[in-house]
Amino acid sequence: LAFRWFTAGGESEAAPDVVAAIEAGAPVLDVRTAGEYAGGHVAGARHVNVLDPDFRQRVDDLDRDQTVYVYCASGHRSGRAAAILEEMGFDRVVNAGGIGDLERAGAPVER
Repeated sequence: LAFRWFTAGGESEAAPDVVAAIEAGAPVLDVRTAGEYAGGHVAGARHVNVLDPDFRQRVDDLDRDQTVYVYCASGHRSGRAAAILEEMGFDRVVNAGGIGDLERAGAPVER
């Protein structure tokens, strides 16, 4: 478990596939800080900072049977978040990497 916390969790998908899923309404979590989120985030993303102590409680209402997409600035924190979600029993979690990759692939970003 400790090793998993420091390594990336979740599956990966090509950015265009992630963008298509997000645009189709898949749940997406922005796990960056509040300041980063305020500076621009994927449209419709739910902000839940992975470093907040109440992270688990704040994501507990998500459907564990639905694919959840998580992203951050580079993919590192989203990997940590994905590992936590998997530990919590989520069936499929995709580490969508960094917001820059998603934006370049066409994800709508709100600023």
